[in-house]
Amino acid sequence: MPNTLSRLLLLVLCGLCFNLDCLSQNTFPDVDPDSDVTVGKIYITGNKKTLNSIILRELNFEEGQTLKIKDFAEIVELDKQKLINTRLFQTVEIIPLFLSSTNAEVLIRVQERWYVFPVPVFKLADRNFTEWWVNQNRDFSRVNYGMQLFHLNFSGRNDKLVLRTQFGFTKQYSFQYSIPYINQSQTAGLTVSTSFATNKTVSYASDGHRLQFVESDNTIRRLFSSSGTITFRPSFYNRHSFSLGYNRTSIADTVYRLNNNYFQDNSILQEYFAFGYSFVHDNRDYVAYPLKGNRFSGSISQLGLGIFDDINMFTTRLDYSAYTPISDKLSWANSFEVYKSFTDNIPYLVRAGFGYNPNFIRGYERYVVESDLLASYRTALRFQIIKGVKELNKRSMIDQFRTLPYAFYLKLFVDTGYAGDPLQSNTNNFYNNKWIGSMGLGIDMVTLYDFVVRFEYSMNREGDTGFFVNFRSAL
Repeated sequence: MPNTLSRLLLLVLCGLCFNLDCLSQNTFPDVDPDSDVTVGKIYITGNKKTLNSIILRELNFEEGQTLKIKDFAEIVELDKQKLINTRLFQTVEIIPLFLSSTNAEVLIRVQERWYVFPVPVFKLADRNFTEWWVNQNRDFSRVNYGMQLFHLNFSGRNDKLVLRTQFGFTKQYSFQYSIPYINQSQTAGLTVSTSFATNKTVSYASDGHRLQFVESDNTIRRLFSSSGTITFRPSFYNRHSFSLGYNRTSIADTVYRLNNNYFQDNSILQEYFAFGYSFVHDNRDYVAYPLKGNRFSGSISQLGLGIFDDINMFTTRLDYSAYTPISDKLSWANSFEVYKSFTDNIPYLVRAGFGYNPNFIRGYERYVVESDLLASYRTALRFQIIKGVKELNKRSMIDQFRTLPYAFYLKLFVDTGYAGDPLQSNTNNFYNNKWIGSMGLGIDMVTLYDFVVRFEYSMNREGDTGFFVNFRSAL
């Protein structure tokens, strides 16, 4: 170990002597970009918890590999983005240490995030802030509270453990554990989860595209779910997922009398196994708020595998997003999405529609537009107003909270969407079978730990205007 540290210090000094700009500006020596360079030893510092193998998995170069200088420079930038997008690190530096014009060793310097969060739960139960503020009259009985424990790097393998105990509008106990790699080649991962929840207030239909609720002093809905997912990541940007789950839900007669199509078989109990498959290609520069790159995903799911005969429903979803830099501060974002359910009778419990994540059309936050067919397009022109890092406390014992990164973006956006036939249980469906749309202005704030806040003023096709606050990126 002492020899390794001594060698690392010597390499840094050699790199400084050869080309100071190479280290301070993360540039390459002034040589022919088509010349070859051989990668020597790779050193990693700053990873107190994360295993070296997890970092090396994201690199597109390895020890002993020979590359063109110009290719090596591009790879270093892309690999830096990939390491940031693991969400394990606050900062990442990949510094080539050129011992000569044809040989370089590499220093990877990371600052890890804070991984353990015992977080109080205080969250609105409604589908968005506007639903709670406007439609539910800021009713604080519609709040969930409790405690969650997050460990976002449980064993140093980028594995995540989440425990949740929740009370309030929805009483819930849940567990989830995911590990990205379970095989030696680091291509297969596993996620397991289970949840039990109860409600005394339940939505049973919509009228005029506003949810209708029934309340009781007693529990009127119980939900249990358990699932396992195998992921396969054959390359850096592609991921396949195969899932198998079990779901069991029961409702009280009170709910059944209001909507006897709450379940598909007109009963008060529904249980089924479900199978799902999804493919994701993602090469965005920053997952939480991308400005460059693209993402494609496609998924299918089959609810009901013929074991209980309570439901038989097949769904598919496709979406594509592209992010194009126009200048240093101006970028253009586009997103297309299509959802289709193939069944003669959609049970209300497993409905989909605009107004629920991930489907929404800005300007219609007050409404839900439920259907078996959804198609949408969203676009935004975004301008970076300011970006920087605020020093909070030099003396903080926790490195991860000494600084606060921040960025603000001004944007102009346009959304449009189409929902097909309405559900049987819904009434006054004036937004179904027609195109809806909106445009508006907004400011996005992006800060620590991928936290995004959107402040938006929009006008929809019908001329309704409003100011809305949301807590995730729209694109």
